[in-house]
Amino acid sequence: MLGGILAGYATRYVKKYIPAKGTFAGFVSFVVYPVLTTLLVGVVMLLILGKPVAMLNQALLNILTSLSGGNAALLGAIIGIMVSFDLGGPVNKAAYAFCVAAMAEGVLMPYAAFASIKMVSAFSCTIATKIRKDLFTEDEIAAGNSTWLLGLAGITEGAIPFMMADPLRVIFSFCTGSAVCGAIVAMFNIGLDVPGAGIFSLFVLKGPSLGFAMAVWLGAAIVGAIISSVLLIVLRKQKLSKEK
Repeated sequence: MLGGILAGYATRYVKKYIPAKGTFAGFVSFVVYPVLTTLLVGVVMLLILGKPVAMLNQALLNILTSLSGGNAALLGAIIGIMVSFDLGGPVNKAAYAFCVAAMAEGVLMPYAAFASIKMVSAFSCTIATKIRKDLFTEDEIAAGNSTWLLGLAGITEGAIPFMMADPLRVIFSFCTGSAVCGAIVAMFNIGLDVPGAGIFSLFVLKGPSLGFAMAVWLGAAIVGAIISSVLLIVLRKQKLSKEK
């Protein structure tokens, strides 16, 4: 995120001092601007921003690692919040990195929680728009018709239009249901040793028995989605009431 913001401002200033005019306008736009801004941003990221951000990421990974074991439910809840906080953004990616690293060390629960949580936000959008169509726009209803299918594939981005329309309320709704989902998976110590997400992970879960693991893992996503959808409906009603 910092790199993207820096690249935008760097490009702005490069364009200001090296305008693309005349015969070489195309060359300046397609070669000079990208090369100069990439060099500028690369140097700043490497020498100034890289180490602090890396230290922040490592500190986050250390905190999550310390929560394993007896604090498994809390760890699952935190993973749930991180996964659904920005739906594929940097916080989500930090959770993914931790879960993959844990899997590499033989700790299989975090990734199982991650894969189950990925379905929560998408399922909740479909449930909410089907139950209370009057509270949502036509575009949101249309998106809700397909988010469940994206959720089955472990794709959270289908829920982004809902988040963009009302960030605080929707993020709170998604994160609450996702935290419950992650805690349930963690409490029953369901594991997953194959990187993937969505319904495709169902048949390779680890637990006391495959049937039990499947029921808990999918059930946790459904419970989380129901909680999130109820909150979406309640908070959307509050928003519309205030607007009226």
